[in-house]
Amino acid sequence: MLKLQNRKTASATSRADLKTIAFKSRTIHTLRPLPHILRKTIYILFFLGIGINLCFSQTESEKRFGLTEFDSLKHKRIYQIKVEDYQITELIEYKNDEFEGTLNHSVWTTNRKGIRKNNITQKIKIPNLTARKLISELNENGLENLKDCDEVEDCISGLDGTTTFFKTIKNEEINSASYWELESDYYYNQNKVKLPAEVLKARKMISIINKEFDLKEQFQNFLNRLPNGRYSYSMLIIKKG
Repeated sequence: MLKLQNRKTASATSRADLKTIAFKSRTIHTLRPLPHILRKTIYILFFLGIGINLCFSQTESEKRFGLTEFDSLKHKRIYQIKVEDYQITELIEYKNDEFEGTLNHSVWTTNRKGIRKNNITQKIKIPNLTARKLISELNENGLENLKDCDEVEDCISGLDGTTTFFKTIKNEEINSASYWELESDYYYNQNKVKLPAEVLKARKMISIINKEFDLKEQFQNFLNRLPNGRYSYSMLIIKKG
């Protein structure tokens, strides 16, 4: 496991004091289908657990980032704001009125053919008071009822480019939304379409986070610390050295 030095970035001195926890490389393995008997046992255990607590299964991306699995016994709400497949801000409010959060980055090492090999992740702790402030402001600005682009009239989507994902979990409710090229006016201007209010609302969520720590700058800092080699994230391949 590679360790990063605990050093503040330029943005950290002027915004939140972000502390690097870990910087690791690992290989992601594909799981084989479970035998029938084992699957049946898991289903039985699952139904026995109903009424005790409520948990939500995680996606492979969430497991790769080491994100928190919602547990209704201790979590009040969890917010996750993801940029493509390489950056996730996670904010957690506990039922005991405690708060925490992490900023997570991820890239893949690749060979000369561009085939992904090992995953490298970075987890940065967000100060608890900053996590509390972010959850409060995001909630006040309507993150938990943010609509998906597909539900919004005149919202433009595309295949390439950058997509930003918003996910909130509270009690038994999950709200998910995504927006393509969220911070760009180009395609709306090209199509002579007025920016939908919900797009502006989604942009507000990103600006709230950027006031505490600049997301683009933090990811660039992560890339700058990588050793020489070939790396892939989103649909890009970069070479260092």
